Amino acid sequence: MTKDLHEYRDQHESIRAEFAKQAEGWGAEKPSADLLWAVDRLPLQPHFAVLDVAAGTGLLARAIAPRVASVVAVDITPEMLSAGRRQAEREGITNIRFEPGAAEALPYDSESFDLVGTRFSLHHFQNPEAAIHEMARVCRPGGHVGVIDIVSPEDQALAARYNHLERLRDPSHTRALRPTELTRVIEAGGFRITRVDRRDVGNGLSEWFDRARTGDSARDEILQNLRRELEGGAPTGFRPFADGPRLMFLHTWEVAVGTKP
Repeated sequence: MTKDLHEYRDQHESIRAEFAKQAEGWGAEKPSADLLWAVDRLPLQPHFAVLDVAAGTGLLARAIAPRVASVVAVDITPEMLSAGRRQAEREGITNIRFEPGAAEALPYDSESFDLVGTRFSLHHFQNPEAAIHEMARVCRPGGHVGVIDIVSPEDQALAARYNHLERLRDPSHTRALRPTELTRVIEAGGFRITRVDRRDVGNGLSEWFDRARTGDSARDEILQNLRRELEGGAPTGFRPFADGPRLMFLHTWEVAVGTKP
C-alpha cells in the first residue's frame, strides 16, 4: 500500500542512523528467556502466516518461526535486515523472508496475515496509532495482533522523566507508552484486547549503554539520575538496584494481544 511517508522522514532517518550502528550486535543475539516468555503468550498456530513489523534483525521472527508456517520480517534499516538474514541462515531457519518497508505504510495487501506482531518498536514511532492501523489492515478477520514493548509508569510526570532518560540513551526513542495508553492504541486500531501480560526484566546499565553506543555526556547524566534515586532521590521510573558491583535497572515488558473482528 503506497502512502506518503514524508511526515515520518526525520524520525525514520534517526532510526536508521541509530540501528545501522547496532545491527551486528542485534544480529548475533539469540532469543532470550524473556523473549520466549513473550512468544509463549502469542496465539500462534502451525498454519499461520505471520508478519513481524519493524523487525530489525528478526529476533521476534526467529523465535516465532519454528511454531508457524511462515514469517515475513519487515524493517526500514537495511543493515538490520542484512544482519538478521545472515543470522537466520546460520541458524538454518528457512521460513523467514526479510523485506524492506515502513510500519506506517506496510507494503502488503489487506488481510494477508494471521498474526501481525511487533517487538520493541512502538517506543520508536512518531505515530504509533498509524502503525497499529496498518497492522490491522494487513491482518485477516479473526486474526491477531501481538505487541511486545516496554511501557512507562502510569504517572505522567514520572513517565516524562523516564522517557527523557531513554531518549538520552537512544535519540530514536520517542515515547514508551503507559500501559493504559497501549491498550487504547490497540483498541483504537480495531482490535479487541484478549490478553495482557507484564514482566519486569533486569538490565545491566553498562551493557544497555554499549548496545546503543551512548555518548559519554548522556551516560553521565543517566548514571547521575539513577545514583541519586538509589540514595533516596527522585524516582526515574528505572528502579535501579545494585547486583554486586553492577548497576542494574528494570524495564517493564508488556505483551498485549488483540483479535480483529
